[in-house]
Amino acid sequence: MKVVALVSGGKDSCYAMMECVRWGHEIVVLAHLHPPLELAPEDAEIDSFMYQSVGHNVVSLIAESMELPLVTDTITGSAVTQAIDYHAKMDGDEVEDLFRLLENVVELLDDMVESGIEAIIVKVASIGLTPRKHLGKTIATLQPEFLALHEKYQLNVCGEGGEYESLTLDCPLFKKRIVIDSSRVVLHSDDFFAPVAFLVIEECHLEEKEPASPSQLASRLLSTDHPDRFQLNADTVSEDAIAVQPANALATLAPDDRAFLPHHSQFRNIFHLSGVMSARSATLTLKEEMNDVFDHVRAALEKESMTLEDVCFVHLYVRDMHSFAQINDEYCRFFSLRMPPSRSCVEVSALPARVLLDCVGVRGSGKSKLLASRVVRDVLHITSISAWAPNCIGPYSQANILHKSLILLAGQVAFLPQTMEIIGADHAAQARVCYRNAGRVLEALDSNLRHVCSAVVYATELPNRTHLSGLAALCRAQLVANAGLKDNFGSVVDSDESDDEVDKDAERVRLATHAPLLVVQVSRLPRHALVEVELQAFTHRVLKHLSPASFVSTHSDSAWTYECQRSIVQRALCVVMCIAATTAPPTQRLDTREAREVAAGLLHCVERSFALAQLPWNRAVHFRVFYRQSAFESELAIASAFAKSYRQSEEDTVLPAMTFVPTDAIVNDASVALQVTAHDLEKLETELWLRKQI
Repeated sequence: MKVVALVSGGKDSCYAMMECVRWGHEIVVLAHLHPPLELAPEDAEIDSFMYQSVGHNVVSLIAESMELPLVTDTITGSAVTQAIDYHAKMDGDEVEDLFRLLENVVELLDDMVESGIEAIIVKVASIGLTPRKHLGKTIATLQPEFLALHEKYQLNVCGEGGEYESLTLDCPLFKKRIVIDSSRVVLHSDDFFAPVAFLVIEECHLEEKEPASPSQLASRLLSTDHPDRFQLNADTVSEDAIAVQPANALATLAPDDRAFLPHHSQFRNIFHLSGVMSARSATLTLKEEMNDVFDHVRAALEKESMTLEDVCFVHLYVRDMHSFAQINDEYCRFFSLRMPPSRSCVEVSALPARVLLDCVGVRGSGKSKLLASRVVRDVLHITSISAWAPNCIGPYSQANILHKSLILLAGQVAFLPQTMEIIGADHAAQARVCYRNAGRVLEALDSNLRHVCSAVVYATELPNRTHLSGLAALCRAQLVANAGLKDNFGSVVDSDESDDEVDKDAERVRLATHAPLLVVQVSRLPRHALVEVELQAFTHRVLKHLSPASFVSTHSDSAWTYECQRSIVQRALCVVMCIAATTAPPTQRLDTREAREVAAGLLHCVERSFALAQLPWNRAVHFRVFYRQSAFESELAIASAFAKSYRQSEEDTVLPAMTFVPTDAIVNDASVALQVTAHDLEKLETELWLRKQI
């Protein structure tokens, strides 16, 4: 890709250019925004929210040293809009300066130093940094001091908090180096603790340097297989893939048969809509079918005084992934690109229609997500390409956060963020990348993988069913190890810490060790990925102050073994994963009596879980039933078993919205797995408010 590089002259923009080249892009022009040229040098520090202005007079030499054209424009605006959203043109805002310009044409610092960037400090504005001592020094020289100041004052070692600004004099992309002939220090604010000062470059020139050989340049630009970025040394999995079983076509339920199947449920403002398919799929084009599906969704939402803007997560199951591009194009028409719901998408070849959809929404959250406080719902939606995590270019977000408590992550496949290409030769390698990507997203949301309360892992093309257990063990290990990422909460010290607060590493590991985790095999995943990971996680304030717990129990009867995994916040949340395996051969189809037995056994596990969490049944907002398609005649068989079993319950229970997902296989050679979500998120929010965390 040919790109324009926006440069300030500092280390960050030069490092971004090196990263760009390293990943195969071609820089064709440099762009620069500078303060008004009529300003005197000592007045040129305009303290912009977006742009560095110190050292702007040296940028032309950077372009000359790279032998690239430079386009420039003047910063005329200021930070008019300071909200997190910027979606409409705002006259006088400095964002518009960038648009106008482009229209005309502790890990990161290590990488910068190792990459051969020679940058000096040209502005200081932080406690611990002094003008006479630090201005003009290189970041390589000051790196140990930055690390010490980070420990002492929490200084951002890369200067991302405005602690300092830099000017690059040389880097591997430069064909000439910049030499400063004369400079002087300007004291902007003589604060006793944190003086603000900058370096005015009065004269400088370019100096020839020995050209770097291609091999030297490549080594300075760092290999794309940099060991600190991804560890993909996974155990080899056999490539002898099992033959794909023909899909067991599910019977399309007649309207009378669906009368007992709940399609929606709600508690307070949480609304769950399930099992949305078009009954006329066979006679419609794909576009017409998508219109029909979303007509059903909108009609159901309107009855609850809701709109599509209130939807925060969508599960999209497609019968044939080859139609995904067209399905996604149609999906785009229904959701705004502004703070859309998160999404998970897999192929389920046994569907009776081309599309099956379920969604969860929070009434009024479409408006509340635009407010400054965003307590009810917040959204993380980043579309730019970076080394951080995969971008979301479609109408779906990396995550939706409800009531500052529960994070719903979009399904993650093994994208390399810098290229958005699937990497990893086998399931183990791809699973590691999935969890690393998910961990990066959670880090941005005051959480990490040790805060996960529920995980569903979709896999495809497994050599045999026994590999599901191995994959489940690897995924569990990724949660416990936080995918090898630094646990930023491990060294947190709080002045109000008490015995009731959960902020210990052992407790976080314990939660991840037993959090509900399910692995199922499906026919195909987006972009031919081998693994997709879908997670729910707590924010750290919930983990610390509300003491969530997770644990596993098993029991057996004459024909079935049940494993029940639970994550619980007392009287506020219960996420359950119940897995039922029979002693009968896994290829044997269950009769009506056996289907009702397993449904009753799973419902008993749910009732027991709710009792442990001290939650009434009406807090259950959704059941997701994964079942091995070879074990049941149709969706109707398993749905009828649940409908008839719950009526025999001792409690006056009502089934919540239910989604039935046929699979090729389930971990532990199970026939059925039930994922249950029950919560009172307003209570979670209230408990955090009482503890002064919101």
